Amino acid sequence: MTRHWIDRALPHHQETNVVFFRGQSLDALTRGLLGQKRLPLAYGKETGGWGLMMHDMFSWDGGDYHLTHYELLCPQGGELVVFVTEPCLGKAHGPWFEYYRDGKLTTAFSFEGPDDPVGAEPELLLPALTAARLAGPEEDFDGDDTEERIVAAVAGFFSLPELDLS
Repeated sequence: MTRHWIDRALPHHQETNVVFFRGQSLDALTRGLLGQKRLPLAYGKETGGWGLMMHDMFSWDGGDYHLTHYELLCPQGGELVVFVTEPCLGKAHGPWFEYYRDGKLTTAFSFEGPDDPVGAEPELLLPALTAARLAGPEEDFDGDDTEERIVAAVAGFFSLPELDLS
């Protein structure tokens, strides 16, 4: 299962967020993003209960560099799995992960330190990250595939569909 897209979700577009969603319609998510002045760039059909939306990280208004308020986009009974693929391209920070359930941040972490999560259930993914040797006593952050291993662990935990960019 290839998870190479974390480096550049849309090859022709920088600073793209990848959002897997369920418990709401594509239309509702699209309207919510447009309400926050975030341009939807691509979407995928629902697979295994999960839909997919990719959007600009920042607002189309010049100078508005605030982050997307996903808690407002996640209704009661809904879930969002968010990958901020390039949170600060100029400073070369690693990607960021967030998981929302019922409008609340459940867990989130930087790919630079997945073993230091935040949220209402910060350790939700700890078993998956430990099994992938990305946290815990046998942590292994060496190699060029660390970001892809993190995505694979998250995708496996949530049973996310493969992101096909062809």
